[in-house]
Amino acid sequence: MSPRWLRVLRLWRVRARRRLQLWAAPLWRLNTWMLLATAALIGFEGLEVLLGTFLMAPELLPVALLALAVFWACREGVGRGIHRLLSRVRALRRR
Repeated sequence: MSPRWLRVLRLWRVRARRRLQLWAAPLWRLNTWMLLATAALIGFEGLEVLLGTFLMAPELLPVALLALAVFWACREGVGRGIHRLLSRVRALRRR
């Protein structure tokens, strides 16, 4: 059996975490929507610049498509790598 002060500390930590989650969830959602709106705006402007460039220099279209494909493949690989790393860290914590 753990000492009383340790149990009280754990209880206080659980309550503090729940209160923080109640406050943080709406702020996190708002932050997510702001980031999505910003990405959409930048993405739209980037698409406009990309299409404008293709109108002026259409011979660069294959190069740009190849660059986008490489970027997408790298992004997917990095995402899978991070996911694998986090799952290994969780497995080590359980031991």
